[in-house]
Amino acid sequence: AFPDPMSLKHRVWAFHLAHMSKPAEDRPIYQEMLKGQVTRILELGIGLGDRSVRLLEAAAHFHDAREIHYTGVDLFEGREPSLSAGLSIKQAYRKLARTGAQIRLAPGDAFSAVARIANSLRELDLVVISGDQPAEVLNRTWFYFPRMIDDQTQVFLQRPGKPSEPSPFDRISADEIAVWAGRTNRLRAA
Repeated sequence: AFPDPMSLKHRVWAFHLAHMSKPAEDRPIYQEMLKGQVTRILELGIGLGDRSVRLLEAAAHFHDAREIHYTGVDLFEGREPSLSAGLSIKQAYRKLARTGAQIRLAPGDAFSAVARIANSLRELDLVVISGDQPAEVLNRTWFYFPRMIDDQTQVFLQRPGKPSEPSPFDRISADEIAVWAGRTNRLRAA
């Protein structure tokens, strides 16, 4: 049974998630989640997995957890020690599987991992791209996005920043992504 959206408990939870949760830069993503339309999620760069768990918990407020499909791309054990903290693939799976959602983890940088799995990811509802993704890797990855998203997909791209400083997310349109994917396609042809 799903929480009654009119119940006081649900409204307090939703208000806290959308307006008071930490870190503040994740709030626009949670606000999108509260529309109740998200069941297919792709996250590039999961770090310690806290945002990932919140995304899955928010989706589970509106859907049976078994209907939620989450794909997380991260370096996991391949992460260099100088980079921000992260989980091993086993730790990440354990943490996320507790939500009851269908979890798929793809190790590697965004480009290599998305290249392997793009054809199996269709009609995504939400894409979250962490600011720790190197621009040169992400620029090549856009090529795969048009086959995974549609005009209804909400894509949030975090601005690059220092690990200790908050960095906001920008909402990216399917049209912008199509332009970026086209540039990547032209670079491949050259």
